[in-house]
Amino acid sequence: MKKEYIIVLCIFFATLLFFSCKKKSIDPSYTKAKITIQMTSGANAVIWDSLNYTNAAGNKFSVSTANFFISGIVLKSATKTYASNKVFYIDAKVSSKAHFWLDSIPPNDYTEISFYLGLDKNTNKSNSLPATVDNSNMAWPDLMGGGYHFLKLEGTYLDSANVTKGYAIHLGRNENLVSAKITQNLHQQYWNHEYKISFNVNEVFTNPTIYDLNFEKNYTMSDSLAMLKIKNNMNDVFTIIQNN
Repeated sequence: MKKEYIIVLCIFFATLLFFSCKKKSIDPSYTKAKITIQMTSGANAVIWDSLNYTNAAGNKFSVSTANFFISGIVLKSATKTYASNKVFYIDAKVSSKAHFWLDSIPPNDYTEISFYLGLDKNTNKSNSLPATVDNSNMAWPDLMGGGYHFLKLEGTYLDSANVTKGYAIHLGRNENLVSAKITQNLHQQYWNHEYKISFNVNEVFTNPTIYDLNFEKNYTMSDSLAMLKIKNNMNDVFTIIQNN
């Protein structure tokens, strides 16, 4: 009797193990991706409020604020395209606001990610976003065309007389929407994957225009030419790595 009892137990656990393993092997129909934004200066993470960085013009500068919108995210592979219609507000200084999730992603080996820094013209209208404190703080004055700031990048720099001054790189208005495209393999096959997008602040001040804060506008909001130079410089500020 005891022997029969042991045999039944063995069969029970073998059956349980079989179905458990079988469940784990089922490929998901959709997956999720956590994307974290990190501000960098070259390959190093930014230390906030520290005059540690030097741009292409030789200006020593710090970063105290980096607020922006990411929207229009598209993943592409040879066979599939995934598009998100969500808008993500980023405060890179606050960890809880420096990441977001994409969901309902078909599993695939994607080879390209593209997105906007800012909002497309259909969204960039005053009061089109939910009236949260963060969104309200990004409002672009109606007297200057309305809509929202795409970017607020602020800090201090040492001018040519070695005096500390402030700068505020603000981008807004439809013509200054930044389109980013990164060609890279993104292995999105299982339930959740994590990625890090780096925003290299050095690139804001160079390529194609070396933006010298001593001679260019250190407050860009009311200057269309200054914003255009910054917008054109931002085509290559982003890189992405897959963490898992």
